[in-house]
Amino acid sequence: MAGVKYSIVVPVFNSEQSLVELHQRITKVFDKIRESFELILVDDCSRDNSWKVMQKLHDIDNRVKIIQLMRNFGQNNAIMCGFNYANGERVIVMDDDLQHPPEEIPHLISKFNEGYDVVYGQYRKKEHSWFRNLASKIVYGMFTSAAGIKFRVTAFKMIGRKVVDEIIKFKNHKPSIDIYIADIVSPRRISGCVVQHMPRKYGRTNYSFWKLASYALNVVFSFTTYPLRFATIIGFGFSLVSFFLAIFYLVQYLSNNIKVSGFTTLILAITFFSGIILFVIGIVGRYIGNIFLSMNNKPQFAVRNIKK
Repeated sequence: MAGVKYSIVVPVFNSEQSLVELHQRITKVFDKIRESFELILVDDCSRDNSWKVMQKLHDIDNRVKIIQLMRNFGQNNAIMCGFNYANGERVIVMDDDLQHPPEEIPHLISKFNEGYDVVYGQYRKKEHSWFRNLASKIVYGMFTSAAGIKFRVTAFKMIGRKVVDEIIKFKNHKPSIDIYIADIVSPRRISGCVVQHMPRKYGRTNYSFWKLASYALNVVFSFTTYPLRFATIIGFGFSLVSFFLAIFYLVQYLSNNIKVSGFTTLILAITFFSGIILFVIGIVGRYIGNIFLSMNNKPQFAVRNIKK
């Protein structure tokens, strides 16, 4: 759809109940502000009837572009797929569960018009359970600190065309949109605006603490050298400990204070330091594994069906 002003990219997973309302509310917003748009729905291999609902929306509105992936690749992969088919001058990313109210889009637009390349929706309050909120704080706290990101990232955001064109050049099989933004855009060109975060209206969340943790660890190992630095610090620290222990036992030996060495002490020392060695080898192995998968050119996504 050439000449469109806004592309709304929505990764879809098991959201058959919310898609019709999402489309209606987005349409109402853009009819009100009188701007052209396209809605790109990317089905990440849902197990419900999401694809059928998407087909019906496409049939009644030619502004709806639908894409079905061949398997479940993950949210960021689905977004990357949507970016590759987006034609808008500005691209909006939002969830499929209506927790990102379409009525907040004009606030993103207003802030973006101040001259920013990326605008994040900053939630007044996240309407998740206390456990999910706590998990998000822990995981995203680790995510932002390890990745060196200085701004609050959220899934609800608006990105300029030039930034999107640069993002799709990244071919990592486990992409991270926010890391790419941090790599491409100056922090001075990134801002946020306050938006509402609504309670989930339909179904249950697909993100558990462990899924969030897995995503954060993937970011840490795929886009930073923080674990390697951590392993270096551990190695250096235990080298110092070993050095001082060696001095201590040498003094004890020269003072004739060394008795018959204990079997338990020896076993504990061997198992402890063997564990440290295996831990560090595991960190290095994770990086080697990522290199191996990247060398194999594992795809970010694979499209089964598309209707433009």
